[in-house]
Amino acid sequence: LQKAQRLESVGILAGGIAHDFNNILTAIIGNISMGKVGLAPESESYARLSVAEQACQRARDLTRQLLTFSKGGAPLKQVMTVEEVVRESATFALHGSKSRCSFEFAPDLLPIEADRGQIGQVINNIVINAVQAMPDGGQLAIRCRNYTAHKRGGAQTLPLRPGRYVEIAIKDEGVGIPEAYIQQVFDPYFSTKQQGSGLGLATCYSIVSKHGGFIAVTSRVGRGSQFTVYLPASARKRASARTIRSGVFRGKGRILVMDDEPSILDLMTVMLSHLGYKIVKARDGAQAVEIFRHAHQSGLSFAAVVMDLTVPGGMGGREALEAIRKIEPEVRAIVASGYANDPVMSNYRQFGFQGRIQKPFNLQEVSRVLQMVIPAEGD
Repeated sequence: LQKAQRLESVGILAGGIAHDFNNILTAIIGNISMGKVGLAPESESYARLSVAEQACQRARDLTRQLLTFSKGGAPLKQVMTVEEVVRESATFALHGSKSRCSFEFAPDLLPIEADRGQIGQVINNIVINAVQAMPDGGQLAIRCRNYTAHKRGGAQTLPLRPGRYVEIAIKDEGVGIPEAYIQQVFDPYFSTKQQGSGLGLATCYSIVSKHGGFIAVTSRVGRGSQFTVYLPASARKRASARTIRSGVFRGKGRILVMDDEPSILDLMTVMLSHLGYKIVKARDGAQAVEIFRHAHQSGLSFAAVVMDLTVPGGMGGREALEAIRKIEPEVRAIVASGYANDPVMSNYRQFGFQGRIQKPFNLQEVSRVLQMVIPAEGD
């Protein structure tokens, strides 16, 4: 009971600070991305700003880790390959340790539809666990390959639905886990270490389960452990690297932006103006509805509206969009939020939005969402 109460307290604390904390991070990371505009990618200033930008993303992921485990945050899925997130997360977790890691990726590795930040957390937590199991250093091996789960009754022993999966196996040379503890490693607050909260592997289990996958562990005392993650493969094709890395996408037209935080409104004004749009600002949902209604009556249109999901003490984006759609049913709307555990963010289309922007965001992310939502001329 005491552990459950501690977990509930963590959830309340995380949920309470997430909105304000992500607004602060948004102002930081957004202005960093604008500061990189015009700098040569090979310059020292660009490199330093990129490091700061990555640190902000890590700070965001820490907040999301608490929310995911304590509040059951739904994944914000996108089609992706695991190679980049596995390399990046494992390398980051190994930084400063005595351990080394080898990678093996199948050449025909299938894409997955997953929450990049959450999958990064899974890899990060497992690798950190492996590093702690090898205090004097050691070799870590990560192998990614395709896996097919067959119907029950055959050779299939894993609790997976039939279908294709991507298997991520992470093997260490650590102290191993005693057999008496092997069934408890994913329990909340269970830990064989004096340091640590015991949330790391429990968080992994929660995330993988919410993705429709499974995580297994095998271990031998004195020989090491292997954690194997199975994630459903996606039938959808991932956008090409050229499309993803082609920088920012410019456009034109008027965009209505609603956010209760002045620094976010100012940042969005700078970003969207840089992309070629004209901005109209609103401080809450009620004001956004009135601005939209007045514009509609005057014969003026908006290429899109960007709505903050949560406005403390005021009308948020979900309610505002419901009112705006009564004025213009075909309005193109984008929801923005730092609350990764809100169902509107994970199922935004069900609530009438055509796109989502997760805080904190940078210029490239904003431009990509706008490009997807606003049709190009001639479409």
